[in-house]
Parts: sequence; C-alpha cells; structure tokens
Amino acid sequence: MTAPDARTAPAATPTPTTPASPATGRPSDTVARSLLVPVPESRPAEPAVAAPVLPARPEAARPAVRAAATPAPVEGGTPCPACSLANTPGRHFCRFCATPMVPERLSTAEGPYAGRRPGLARDRSRVLVRALVAAAVVAVVVGGVFGGPPAARAVQDHFATRVPVHPVAWLASHSAPKQDPKLAGDGYSNTWWGTGYAGDSAGQYLEARFAEPTDLLSVLITPGSAKNTTQADGQATPQTFDLVVRDAAGELHVSHHRIDDGGTQRVDVRVRDALSVQLVLRTAWRADPRKQVAVAELEFFGRSVS
Repeated sequence: MTAPDARTAPAATPTPTTPASPATGRPSDTVARSLLVPVPESRPAEPAVAAPVLPARPEAARPAVRAAATPAPVEGGTPCPACSLANTPGRHFCRFCATPMVPERLSTAEGPYAGRRPGLARDRSRVLVRALVAAAVVAVVVGGVFGGPPAARAVQDHFATRVPVHPVAWLASHSAPKQDPKLAGDGYSNTWWGTGYAGDSAGQYLEARFAEPTDLLSVLITPGSAKNTTQADGQATPQTFDLVVRDAAGELHVSHHRIDDGGTQRVDVRVRDALSVQLVLRTAWRADPRKQVAVAELEFFGRSVS
C-alpha cells in the first residue's frame, strides 16, 4: 500500500485551544471576552430642548382701592324728600340716596333729563277722526235698521248710483220771445229760458215732466244766460227758489234752496216715484228793470235700476 503524498494530502485544520487558567482549569476572562459580540459604547445624553412659549399678556396695574368719602351736606341746599340731606340746587337725584328730588308729575318744565325716559308722542287727532268716522258709520247703519223704512231709504239713496233722467215735456208760467222752456233742457249752456219779466220774477216757474215715475235723487242747475253769468251784460240769475215735486200718488214735496250767482250747482232732492218738478223763483241775483231771470240748464238724476 502506497503512502499518501504529503503534497496532496489535505492539511489538518488546527483546532483552537483555549488556554486554561492554571488555577481553576477554566478558560481565562480574556478569552471569554473575545468571544462576546462587541457592543457600541454608550453616547452621552443630549440636553433637553424646551418647547417654544408665547409671550404672556401684560396686565395693567390694579388701581389702589380707596374708601369713598361721604360727601358733606350743602349748607342751605334743597333737602332730599327721602333722607332729608341737603343737595346742591338744580340736582334731579339725591347725591346720598339717589331719590328723585322732584316728583315725576311735577318735573315737566325742563323736559327729559339724564336717567328719565321721555314719553311717546301720540297724534290724538288721528285717533279722534277715526273714532268719529266709525261712530258716523255705526249711526247710519243703526238708523237705517231701527229708523224704519224712511231711514233705510235715505241710506240707500245716499249710496245709490245716479243716472240722468230726461223729461218728456217742458212748461213755464211765462217765457220771453224765443226763450222757450225746452231750451233749459237741450243740453247747451248758451241757450236759456227767460221769464220775460223784469226784476226778480218772483212766483214764475219752470216745470219738467217725466214719462213714468222715477226715484229722483238730485237736480243740476246752471243759472243765467251763458257760462259766465256774472258779466255785466248777462241776464239775472236765481238766488232763492222752491222745488215742488209731485209723485205718482199726487203728493207734493216742497223744498227751499239757495244757490250762488253762476256755475253749475247740485241740489239734492230725494223723492220716490216723482212725475214732475217745478222750479219756482223767489229772489234773483243782479235783478234789474232791464234784465230778466234766466236758467241755462236744468238736469235731473235718479236711481239706477240695474
């Protein structure tokens, strides 16, 4: 058998040997420490950094507390009605107990002052007008309900719708030539009826007749011979007169009226079932021996049947 060659044989791995302690036979401390995993050395602790802090709000210095001095009473001043201590003249409240120096019902001469609230100003006239209007409405309604048929008819006539009523015939006690009664109802103010007599023509009348009974409410009269009846060359105009209304039952309703000199004017005449109306002259404006009383237009209005 051939011995292995020393050049080809593997070299034996040396086994480390741990030197033993000569006293105990155990491995030494130096060898044990070399086998431990190295631990990094501890670093010194970093100093703590304080968190940022907002600046504090400055506080004002507190005022020193002093005891309130008691005010001395005023010699010869106005005494307080509550504490009887004298106050300076003109004060509204006592400087010792704050009581009003003048009663509320007497302190109205100088107007409101500090600490006193002025009263609210109210318009009493408006309240009074409203109360009067309400009372008038209530009176009309109550009168119409409890006053019987005449009162109820008066309320109805006041609020009724008015429509023109055209006469079918015109008559007169006397007329001037070419001044017929029908000219008072032709719708033109520059044509007129004249009495034909000088002066005030007292007792002369102009009459209008209707075709059927109508509820007459008012009459419009335009006195004189033209629109401007106050001209010196114009005729005289009625001043006072009577309206005589005959109804379907033959009863006469007489009313007395007064109008101004010139201009169309309304006269209220409330008659049920009227058949004719007479305007009877009494006195005249600008009556003159050389003039006659003239009426330019006479218009009638009754209740609407619709």
